[in-house]
Amino acid sequence: MIKKTKIEVKNLNKTIGDKQILSNISFKLRPEDHLVIIGSSGAGKSMLIKCLLGLEDLSSGSIFFENNLVSGNEDKRRLLNKLGVCFQSNALFDSYKTWENIAFKTLYNERSPNISKLKKLAIERLEEVGLPRNIAEHYPSELSGGMQKRVGIARSIFSEPDVLIFDEPTTGLDPIMSKKIISLIGKIIENSKKTAITITHDINLAMLLASKIILLDSGKIEWTGSPTKALLSKNKLLKVFLNG
Repeated sequence: MIKKTKIEVKNLNKTIGDKQILSNISFKLRPEDHLVIIGSSGAGKSMLIKCLLGLEDLSSGSIFFENNLVSGNEDKRRLLNKLGVCFQSNALFDSYKTWENIAFKTLYNERSPNISKLKKLAIERLEEVGLPRNIAEHYPSELSGGMQKRVGIARSIFSEPDVLIFDEPTTGLDPIMSKKIISLIGKIIENSKKTAITITHDINLAMLLASKIILLDSGKIEWTGSPTKALLSKNKLLKVFLNG
């Protein structure tokens, strides 16, 4: 049975002033696909994610979620509720405790949230990402960089979203912690069977976890294919990434 399309991007263009940031970007993701987007700084990776999240308007082109066009603000809000995002900087709130950060989206969107229930679920998510229960009452400043990254991942999976998005999940981490985070993301995606998109410059992450790779260069898709095809490709820029 052919799986239906989860996300489709058609001919997406983004222009700021007279500068073309993204040019004619198109791709499809089916359920359980893991798309990894690689490219050098300034290639357009983060802008593409901002467009998917509705944080930036498209200059032209279309985004479809489960075959439905995402057009107005109401559509964007519905899509956001289906997404779980782990931001590059973790985007944790310093004045909120760890468990409040994890449950933030639900905690502050509901009129009368069940605090004890949300805290219990947040602690369960902590354990899923390999962190001890007792840090639930800690503030982000009391956590190491690796722990903060795991808290960001815990928040992204808190509400069991349909699609997971990881923005540079290994940036700023040492090689040992990077390997642990890559392993954790792989485990989460495998166990949850979610559709996922990861932006990264870490070719190891792409080769280990991706079902599909897109190489962006100057806002355009330079190459796309599976990790197996990447190893056989003669694309010069892709070879630069593969060779580190």
